[in-house]
This record gives sequence, C-alpha cells and structure tokens, in this order.
Amino acid sequence: MAVAVLGGGVSGLAAAHYLHMGHAQTGRVVVVEATNRLGGWINTTTHSDGVVYEHGPRTLRVMGNAGANTLALAESLGLTDRVVAVPYSHPSARNRMILVGGKLHMLPNSLKTALKRTPPFSRPLALSALSDLKTKPVLNADESLFSFVRRRFGLEVAKYAIDPLARGVFAGNARDLSVMSLAKRLHQVEQKHGSVLLGLLKDRKNAEKPDSELAKSELVQKARKERWAVWSVEGGLEELVKTLERRNLEDGVEVRKNTKVKGIVHSGKKLVVQTDDEELEVEKVISCLPANSLSTVVKKMNPDLSRLLGSIPFVTVGVVNLEYTGHLVDKPAFGYLVPSSEPNRVLGVIFDTCTFPQGDRTIFTVMMGGYWFNSIFGDSPTEQDMLDAATYEIRQTLGITCDPDRYVVKILPDCIPQYIVGHLENVSNSRQLLRDHRLPLVLAGNSYDGVGMNDTIMSSKRAVYDYL
Repeated sequence: MAVAVLGGGVSGLAAAHYLHMGHAQTGRVVVVEATNRLGGWINTTTHSDGVVYEHGPRTLRVMGNAGANTLALAESLGLTDRVVAVPYSHPSARNRMILVGGKLHMLPNSLKTALKRTPPFSRPLALSALSDLKTKPVLNADESLFSFVRRRFGLEVAKYAIDPLARGVFAGNARDLSVMSLAKRLHQVEQKHGSVLLGLLKDRKNAEKPDSELAKSELVQKARKERWAVWSVEGGLEELVKTLERRNLEDGVEVRKNTKVKGIVHSGKKLVVQTDDEELEVEKVISCLPANSLSTVVKKMNPDLSRLLGSIPFVTVGVVNLEYTGHLVDKPAFGYLVPSSEPNRVLGVIFDTCTFPQGDRTIFTVMMGGYWFNSIFGDSPTEQDMLDAATYEIRQTLGITCDPDRYVVKILPDCIPQYIVGHLENVSNSRQLLRDHRLPLVLAGNSYDGVGMNDTIMSSKRAVYDYL
C-alpha cells in the first residue's frame, strides 16, 4: 500500500514514522513538503557560539497520554541522553506573571497563595473557585472559553487568568475560542453534574486513563518519578525534527521538499496527489497540511469539505528573540502574559534563559499580534517594526534600557489555527464527509485536535493506527 503524507512539519514526519513502526501493510511512504525545510513552525537558530534561539515551540509538557507519547517517541529515536528536563519545583515552572496597569503581578501558584488576595485579583482565587459551587449551569453544546469561565468562576478569573492564557498559548481571543475544544472535560462535567468542581470529583472514573503501553517507557517513568513539568532537547526542539527526518530516510521514506500540492483527485479507490512535478497515485493520504491550505487542495474534489476546512481561521504571530549581556531578570519566572484589556502591543514575553541558562546572558522571546496582528501592525509590517515594538516593551516593563547584543525577528503568517466556538462540530462534520464519500483521506496535524506539539504528534499516531 502506498501512502502520501502531506506536510513535512512534525506531525507529517511523525505520521511517516508511525507508518513504518506499526502498520505492516504500508509499502511506499512519500512525504510532500512545500518549503525547503522540514519541521513547520518548529524552528531553532543555533549561532556560531552555540547560543540557541527558539522561534516556535520551545518546551513540551509531560502531562497526559499525549505528553507521555512524545517522551516515548523521543526515547525510541535514541534521544534520551539529550533530553533536558524542567521539574515542577523550578522557578520557570512555578512562577508566571501577568502585566496589568503597567506592573507585573505573580499569579498564585500554591494553595497558600490561592487563599490570599493577590493583585490584580480583588479576592483570593479560592473564593472564586468556590463560586462555582453555587452557580447554576447553562445547558449548551458549546460556548466561548471566556464566557464559560466568567459564568463559573467570575469576571476576574476570566479577565486575568484565562484571557492572557489564551493569548499566550493560542495567540487568540478567549471570547471567540471554544470551551469544548480547549477545556472539553470542564464543560462536560458542568453539563452533566451542574458544577465543575463537584463534577470533577463525581466523574473521576471518566478522566483520561494512563496508557499502560506508554507507561512502560523508561523516559516516561523517569519524568513521572522526578516530576518533570516540561522538557526539551539539547540544541533546541528542531533536533527532534532532524532526528525524525534521519530515521524516516533510513526507513526508506521518500521526502519531497519544495513540492507544493496543487490538488487531489479521487480515482476509483485511490487518490491522485497532484504537484508541479508529478502525480502520485496512492491508496491513502494523511493530510498534515493546515486546514486553510488543504481547503484549497480539495476544492475541486469536494467543495463541501473545502468550505468546512476553510472556515477554520488562522492568526499571524510576530516573534522577536532579544539577547543581552548579563543576568537581567530580577524575579526568575517563565515570563509574563498581557491581558487583552491592557493597552499593549505584545501578547507576552518569555524569559528563555530562566528556563535554560546559556552562560552570562539573558534571552527574551517577545510574542506579538495573533488575533490582533492586523489591527496593531497593519497588513505588511517590517521586521524593524517588530523589533522596535519588542525592544520598547522590554524597556517599558522590565526597565532594560540598553540595546540588545543580538536579535532575530520572525513573522509567522497563519501559524496558529483558532478553535472558535463550534470547532469540534466542524471537524466532526469534515471527517463524516470523508466517510460518506469513502475518500481515503485522513485529517491530522494542529488544525483539528489540539494546537500543541504533543497533540499534533498524537493526532498523527491516531491517523495511522485508528484510521488506516
């Protein structure tokens, strides 16, 4: 059986790897990538002196089966000795701040701090949590993340916790993002039991069960024993991509770079993938393309599918890495996020060298734009525009007035899909269309079942084992 994997990001590379690892009927596997590099938005710069900048994802969480799966993958690729772990006790795992009124505020990170009033909150977070117990449920199929949290826990929690979190993780507007897509279990237990807190207690039997096979991984066992919060790889996360690429090539996977998919044609029980260079006739296609790209590719083959996929919005993010001499952070932390209610052009600032020190230097990553990119920066900002905004932010908020010694500016167009209200229904309808028309096309990647790297890798694994 021949399989085409569309997209050479981490999800496409993972899909090709899992095809060879566990699907005995797979013969030829071809990965088709439009650009001259693999890895998608995972992008690491390593300078000549060894200093590393991350322009996309920089760490991976350990929690859940998706987190365990990526750890097990790293172990199977021989990366165990190169994994760099950050335990929950580390300041960058414990300390997270928000910027409100021009001041940085540490978010509560323990039961003790949750029982105290911590600015900008007007009352202890524990009292906000208890408000869930006396709030009546609102029965619905989906609603915005902001609306859900505001109903259950109050405006301040929605405004100062959930809003900046949505900006930091999804570069999105919590007032549009779907609670069913991003906090499905919380919504489900409220709908079933009338309360989030009581529902989580009563519904424990339906919580995600640890995968017994993944638990056998020595790296997973080590991470759980040592209570890792997040991890990365020496040299940056692109090393995971490069290792996946090498393993796939060793396994005989054909990789086509600089090859854009123009269309897909249904031919009997097969699909024909059309590119500028050739037509690939295959029995199965795993698409790890962004939904907006796949929408164009399938437009002639299935206009209804194209319409559904095209309705998933994407946002553009500006990322600026700034490097300074010396240790310039007074309070070690992961960094800070900025609520959308603040008159500020940035989404947040990551204190990179608090998590992974790199000698006598301080490195920040400033994230900008997202849902608000065009309204703030216009249609065609320059790299200088982004640099000026980033350095201004560091001067204003952190008081660092010197110019950076070194910097890299990246503008990442349409890099994060937005799971707006109704997203799960949209994805379900898309997959149902594929089944109804008996199209041997499987949807994977970050457009559907989670935007995080762990989720995208898991989606590729499921595409191989559940659908093929």
